Amino acid sequence: METTRTAVIPVSLSAADYRRAHQACHISAQLWNQATDFVHTRQKEHKDPSKYDIQHFLTALPEECRPLHAHTTEIIAHDLGEAIKTSRANRKKGMKVRSPWRKKNYRPLSFTKGYGWRISQGKLHLSLGRKRSRIDLTIPVVFDSGTNEVVPADLWGEIQLCWNKDSRCFSLHIPYETERPVSPGDNVTAIDEGIINPMALATWVDDATICVTIINGRGGRAIKRQRNKAIGSLQRKLSRTKIGSKKHRRLQAAKKKVRAKASAQLRDFDHQLSRKAANHVITHCTAKLIAGDVRGIERKTKLERRVGRHMRQQLSQWSRGTQERYLGEKTGLDLEHLNESGSSKTCPKCLTRNRPSGRHYRCKNPACGFTCHRDAVGSINILQKAIHGTYVPIGTDTEICVTYLRATERWSLDQRNAHRKVQSRKARALSSAQNRARWEETPACEPKLANSSTGPDSSVPGPLATVA
Repeated sequence: METTRTAVIPVSLSAADYRRAHQACHISAQLWNQATDFVHTRQKEHKDPSKYDIQHFLTALPEECRPLHAHTTEIIAHDLGEAIKTSRANRKKGMKVRSPWRKKNYRPLSFTKGYGWRISQGKLHLSLGRKRSRIDLTIPVVFDSGTNEVVPADLWGEIQLCWNKDSRCFSLHIPYETERPVSPGDNVTAIDEGIINPMALATWVDDATICVTIINGRGGRAIKRQRNKAIGSLQRKLSRTKIGSKKHRRLQAAKKKVRAKASAQLRDFDHQLSRKAANHVITHCTAKLIAGDVRGIERKTKLERRVGRHMRQQLSQWSRGTQERYLGEKTGLDLEHLNESGSSKTCPKCLTRNRPSGRHYRCKNPACGFTCHRDAVGSINILQKAIHGTYVPIGTDTEICVTYLRATERWSLDQRNAHRKVQSRKARALSSAQNRARWEETPACEPKLANSSTGPDSSVPGPLATVA
């Protein structure tokens, strides 16, 4: 089974090509605005123009009004037609949406294969129409994210030239066809999603063993916290400046730089997190993915006074949808959602409802006494509900193997001290007698694993837990 993926490659343009692309993106937005006005005018006349009617309207404009490639103009009309079709489909589902109406100032440029873009003389040429100068780029190297192999240019599709307003640079969006992985097994994996631990995955290994993988999201929360603090500090300074002044422009550029850096870090974090989740899915030959349905939990939190302002910020910045999409791309499975109400409160062995405090779950039933990680309990209950349709207790002799992972690998303090760059700095510091004497008095430390615990019994993990 084949699927389409898109590679995003930043490009550097010459000064002339930069001005050419900048002007073309503005003209593309103007054509979109004219097409939107045309559709609204026809709808007021109780007519329903199709995407081919929009295409005929745009291509009938004088050439000086549309200095773009003919196929680029046609793609604008088809995109508008598809947007209207999607809005109508969502409206039938009960969603409150509007047809495209907003005026655009900037819009990406699309180039069709063989006509809009072509490769010759070692360059990638993007055409802006007949008798107009082209945009010449170095041929980018596209790697397949699944196989890590180079994708030849013959497999590329329609290329888009997009502007990233935060990183302030153009980038090429190149789609390509690749094989979608197919799971050979028939197991079911349940996912309990959260903010502290983005994913907790549970799968039945055999009739007496459940394997649970809990992936910690500390790295992602640290990136967002640092970004929020930096943007808040810059925003306070911006509020005291005059719009359009030199200081205002400088602070705006600094804020965009912070956002661009955090966006790249979060993208890497989400990919690493989904890769570790995909390893669990592939290892256990999963054919069906079930996740607890928490969609829409971030909506109307202030109006309903459900949570405080700090939690509202965390919910609104939760990249759950992106992580689910990355997991689906890496495993080739479609994620299904299931009502998870009571999954973290119900004991998986006796079905007693408890209100856990902290990250560790303890059953208050004296006849049971079950203890486990809170997110592991939630994923196990979702797994049982996905298989049986309701919460069904597991056996008393069922073994639960819990593996804790960090989404991104971090160094411990001892590993950082043992690194050669740190050691070389210390060697230079030993040149003075005072530092040499101080270094000799400091006891040496043995390096530890990056994700090892810091407790007294951290070297010997529990029988039902694996620290990775």
